[in-house]
Amino acid sequence: MLRNEIKYLLTYEDYVILSRRMAAILTLDKHTVSPEGYRITSLYLDDKNDTSYYEKLSGDTNRKKYRIRAYNYNPSVISLECKEKKQSKINKTSIRIDHGIFNRMLVNDFGPLSDINNDLARTVFALNREKQLKPSVVVDYVREAYTHPLSNTRITFDKELACGINTNDFFDEEYKSGYIFPHNEVILEVKFDEYLPTMISQMLSIGYRPLAASKYMLCRDYLKSHSIIINNTQVGGQKV
Repeated sequence: MLRNEIKYLLTYEDYVILSRRMAAILTLDKHTVSPEGYRITSLYLDDKNDTSYYEKLSGDTNRKKYRIRAYNYNPSVISLECKEKKQSKINKTSIRIDHGIFNRMLVNDFGPLSDINNDLARTVFALNREKQLKPSVVVDYVREAYTHPLSNTRITFDKELACGINTNDFFDEEYKSGYIFPHNEVILEVKFDEYLPTMISQMLSIGYRPLAASKYMLCRDYLKSHSIIINNTQVGGQKV
């Protein structure tokens, strides 16, 4: 189902105030494991032409991103996902994959996906064969999430946004990373089906700064600007 998504970039001070207000009227997400929320680690995939990166950069309104996602550094629950953007709407599809398939994909062996009877798995396998879809960047952050039943509303505060230096460190809690925001800014994402409940829209009417860039783009740009090497490839430079 296509959903609406609005993103804002908050100062840390605005986050503290707004999160307290949201917590007073919304339900904490069931996946929360600590007062800070829960950890999300995603390995984004892109092809040899960086199609996902440049489609977003050029403002294409219809595009897809593929990623592998895990929570709280837990290798027992791994998802292969596609996030699709159609104009201002989004849709996410996902399937579970095991740790063995994940490890094969890390070394550019997408073969096991061809054995899965699922459209998403077959699509990703085909993109690897036809366009050399492969691991691009690890995106890591802490998510504080709230929900409301009206219009299936979901409010998330994404904190401590960082990018992984090497995809082999996906499940390593101590892996070295580059933190994207120097002043602890927080990304607010608002997702809903048909309409945003009035009490929430009133909270957001203050005039927070809209955010056009995705976390994937922010992390790719950080790596490019720092010429950081990932899996023997210098991002923003030549292969080494």
